[in-house]
Amino acid sequence: MSRAEWIAAAAFALNILTLAFFFGAVWRDVQDHGRRLAEVESSNTELVQKVERIDANVSFLAELAREERSRGN
Repeated sequence: MSRAEWIAAAAFALNILTLAFFFGAVWRDVQDHGRRLAEVESSNTELVQKVERIDANVSFLAELAREERSRGN
């Protein structure tokens, strides 16, 4: 093999390693985003339940206030 062929082979190997590193980094980011999305969805479910309880309490208090106003008048 000539010197130019060795340089071309080294460049090709470096290119392969660069692509492997790039795809590894992208795969890691995709996995991290999937994990974070699952955490957000779980948190969202908890927040929906809390908001539903708050809404029920507000409805109860509004009804109680209407009853008190109707008794007062």
